[in-house]
Amino acid sequence: MNYNYTIMNLNKVYYGILGLFLITGFNEHTNAQNNLSKSDLLQTYSWRAIGPANMGGRVTDIDGIPGDPSTFYISGADGGIHKTIDGGVSFKAVFENQRAYSIGALTLAPSDKNILWVGTGEGDPRNSVGYGWGVYKSTDGGDSWEHLGLKKTERIKRIVVDPNNPDVACVCALGKEWGPNPERGVFKTTDGGKTWDKILYIDEDTGCADIAMENENPRIMYAGMWTFRRKPWRFDDGGKNTAIYKTTDGGANWKKIMNGLPKTDMARPGIHIAQSNPDIVYLMTEFEGGGTVFRSEDKGENWVMVNDNPNVNFRPFYYSDVRVDPKNPNILFSISGRLSRSKDFGKNWKTIATTVHGDHQALWIDPQNPQYILNGSDGGFQRSFDGGDSWEIINNVELSQFYQIQVDNLKPYNVYGGLQDNGTW
Repeated sequence: MNYNYTIMNLNKVYYGILGLFLITGFNEHTNAQNNLSKSDLLQTYSWRAIGPANMGGRVTDIDGIPGDPSTFYISGADGGIHKTIDGGVSFKAVFENQRAYSIGALTLAPSDKNILWVGTGEGDPRNSVGYGWGVYKSTDGGDSWEHLGLKKTERIKRIVVDPNNPDVACVCALGKEWGPNPERGVFKTTDGGKTWDKILYIDEDTGCADIAMENENPRIMYAGMWTFRRKPWRFDDGGKNTAIYKTTDGGANWKKIMNGLPKTDMARPGIHIAQSNPDIVYLMTEFEGGGTVFRSEDKGENWVMVNDNPNVNFRPFYYSDVRVDPKNPNILFSISGRLSRSKDFGKNWKTIATTVHGDHQALWIDPQNPQYILNGSDGGFQRSFDGGDSWEIINNVELSQFYQIQVDNLKPYNVYGGLQDNGTW
């Protein structure tokens, strides 16, 4: 008898049966995985931050509690919302479980520090921007959120809240960047976001670039309406129906206020009220043929140009943002490629914050202590305790905005990524 032949055949049978069991087990495991929905499968994974650890990212808005330097919120172009309760020593992500990740506006209700209104979709329409999903609100300091609609607005630049009633808010909706849509303009709610009324609408190509509400009389508001369209080969900015509007009855009626402004095409407008003297209103923009900073001393009825240097408002389609010291109507800040300050109502400007990252996007001045300023730029977050003379850089917020990431096949593997305005890592 050929024992070697018998053993070889038995081995074939054994390995064949073993292979059958392995294949059957693999198929059962695969079938079990296939029976899981994609959402169920993703829920089995947990996310963790892997860096970079020593830099921030593009900040879109900042808001704090007057007189309380320990608590404030910052938002990112693609980074959600982060909150600190220890003055920036640590931050907690508070918007991780929502559909939108790109934030355009965040505003604390002045009469209730636990109520936070959020407009999603970055409000600066460059060629690489995140999309939004309307308005959200938290009534417990960011612990939980409610979606309040307006999801077709795509991007929201600003939200203003009545200083006496946290249920009354107006949303400045920029609208779609790459095409027309009617869900743009100014929307108002008087019931905490349950319902919305469109109170200012020009056309499907003109959105709201900025809005300002007077503290003493919140029925007085100013809106900068901007006609724009981004196309693959160019960007159409300003002109056409771009204009400044004012209401004195809470938005029921609006009138165009352009007296004293140049008759040429106007670029994106930014508006801010000197709350210490609300007769004074500032406009930051650019006109064809000249004109950058304008001032009104009669609530916008007449405007006077105070500065025509275009460097004060570098790249107006992307910036055009001005802030006024809450206690001094003559001190202004221009939020642009450079952060600039004027102490003579806009006549002369000085670049400040020269040691921090440029491309400034957000600025919050404490109404009770204007020496305390929070600033957000493409490089993260900074703050000043002396009115902007010196700055402290805080880089412990996970706001890095990656344009693209890649992983290699090494063991252990390496992760590569290109950041917005912050190099390749």
